[in-house]
Amino acid sequence: MFRQAGSGPGGFEDVIDDITESLRRTVTDIVVEHLEDQLVAPSRHMSLADRHMELMEDERDYGVDLLLFHAVQLRYIAIQVHVGRFDLPLITHTRRTAALLDGLIRDPEVHRSTVGILLCTDAPTYAPPGPVAVALYEDLSPDEEAGMPAPHELVTLLEHCFDTTTLKLAVP
Repeated sequence: MFRQAGSGPGGFEDVIDDITESLRRTVTDIVVEHLEDQLVAPSRHMSLADRHMELMEDERDYGVDLLLFHAVQLRYIAIQVHVGRFDLPLITHTRRTAALLDGLIRDPEVHRSTVGILLCTDAPTYAPPGPVAVALYEDLSPDEEAGMPAPHELVTLLEHCFDTTTLKLAVP
């Protein structure tokens, strides 16, 4: 999993990068598991379609951490979890991911367009600390949007995930 410390020009820095990436994947897995537990339910009309789906375009990673399907609206919901600070280009990235999914798995004669959700574990430096949720629901009617997870609900789910994870880790 980790490179040997002397294996490259960076040495120690490469090991730190590997550890940091491993921690990011672990936090992402914890968040995805928690979101799946909370969002996938018959009462919400959402089911699990895929986890950690890899999408590549021109050597860029547009992976989806959690792909849900809304049975009533007949649409996919692509959730991307970013462990780190919110940054505006991440919204463009999430929009592109939804468009790629539309081209890959959506049947336009049956399914409505895919929507994207971006979840960041940290706010930008100019905002109060805490998670950020951006729901890309611009093309939805008010009734359709009401059937989707609201950004404030997603922030609450993230905060709860971090609270319960901290409690689990603190218990010997």
